[in-house]
Amino acid sequence: MLDTISQMIREHRKQLGLTIEELAEKSGSSYSFISRIERGEVDNLKIKKLNDIAEALGIELIDFFGDPALSGAQTLKLVHYLTQLPEDKREEVSAALLKIIQL
Repeated sequence: MLDTISQMIREHRKQLGLTIEELAEKSGSSYSFISRIERGEVDNLKIKKLNDIAEALGIELIDFFGDPALSGAQTLKLVHYLTQLPEDKREEVSAALLKIIQL
């Protein structure tokens, strides 16, 4: 689980074009702490700190605990977009995306 969290943090940070220093500043953490997390060297990560990092990355805490197959930065962005739509629009957009994929 912690390996997945480490990978997600690194991927989302890079997707946003943030350096480790910038993520550390945005999340109220130290450079060395973020670096150690990304290398998978932190095995006792407090939920509060993980939430601060999630907020700095523009994701939700729950995203760290979902299906690892859906943890990519772009995948989560799409999932969040779809969940914010009204149900009828969500179905319409999903149908359109599926049609595009099947081309």
